Amino acid sequence: MSRAFTKEDDDANVSLASSPSMVVPQGPFRLTAAGAARLARTTDERVRSALARAEVLPPVPPSPPRASLGVTVRTRSDGGDERAVRLVTSAERGLLGEGCSVESPLGRALLGAEVGETREVVTPRGSEELVVVGLDGESK
Repeated sequence: MSRAFTKEDDDANVSLASSPSMVVPQGPFRLTAAGAARLARTTDERVRSALARAEVLPPVPPSPPRASLGVTVRTRSDGGDERAVRLVTSAERGLLGEGCSVESPLGRALLGAEVGETREVVTPRGSEELVVVGLDGESK
């Protein structure tokens, strides 16, 4: 199963400096407020240098009206399976190794969604309809 389809663990203690899959962006990029806060705790100079080039987005309010960067989208599939994914930029996904990039099929499908909407996710394995059951903003 793709990591984009798994529930993220916000309390995970990720060691950024030892992550071999970490991708440090070369130019300017955007980060969610929560992502920037996690990255600010690292001592990795590559990450610190990247943070200096980042545009940090304002925190998302607790009950956002639509799915956007930084929002955790809770969905239910046709089969009744529920999952939650936090929408992030591909740069944030590369740095932290978590979240759902808005450039992925799932992220593209959920971006802009409102509670109660049904969104179709088209992947190489087929399509799936997901009902948006909740939207959660970032907490400080």
